[in-house]
Amino acid sequence: MRCFFYSEPNLCSGMTIHLPDELIKHLQTVLRLQLGDKVQLFNGVGQVATVVLKENSEVELLDVINYPPPLCSLVLIQGLPKGDKLELILQKGTELGVNEFCLAPMERSVGLLKSNRKQQKLERWRKIIQEAARQSRQYHLPQLEISTSLTGVLSTVDADLKLLLWEESAKPLEEVLPQVLPQVLPQVLPQRIAVVVGPEGGISQQEANQAKVEGYQAVSLGPRILRTETAGLAIMTILQYLYGDLASGQHG
Repeated sequence: MRCFFYSEPNLCSGMTIHLPDELIKHLQTVLRLQLGDKVQLFNGVGQVATVVLKENSEVELLDVINYPPPLCSLVLIQGLPKGDKLELILQKGTELGVNEFCLAPMERSVGLLKSNRKQQKLERWRKIIQEAARQSRQYHLPQLEISTSLTGVLSTVDADLKLLLWEESAKPLEEVLPQVLPQVLPQVLPQRIAVVVGPEGGISQQEANQAKVEGYQAVSLGPRILRTETAGLAIMTILQYLYGDLASGQHG
């Protein structure tokens, strides 16, 4: 059944709501759905409702399923890259289960965000996230934050495991990750992980030092130098497999 995003914090069975004109046009003109047909709506906070199309742009909610939040929340702190690369990171990161994107300009950022285009860009990026969440059935919509500095992000993001993906580090990722063993209780494993990934030019020594002061551990993914749009997705996949739902196949 087709699923669409609808921003309503509390979906309840039996309620009737008006869909936005843009969505109604898509359902009727593009998909050619008729009155009485059913689709699904998700609100981005874990609720998914099956609805039936009625007259006057209305739908009636038949039933609502509540999906729990993810076992491990993943935060990607991304140094601002060029626009096309960032769109790829947001799209694929959402598909992989990233829960929060924090964008920050860094010393070697090429794709700096102009203040007069910030709102326009923000709206486009959020739509990319919404569409990726819809397509991948990521029912908890990832948050998107833009900071004016890396320092501000490092000091405000809270996580019980903080990682700095840095090509200058000689420490393998596996050395700092808690092991998933039968005798290890789930609550002992990380519940929220934040990862810093640099822009095209990488992370400077000064930025690495700032991150370390805030509790971030510098790690490496091995001998290969990954592009900025590859590095974050690679480490998020690893973390999602170890502590998330990528291996279990269960919705978070």
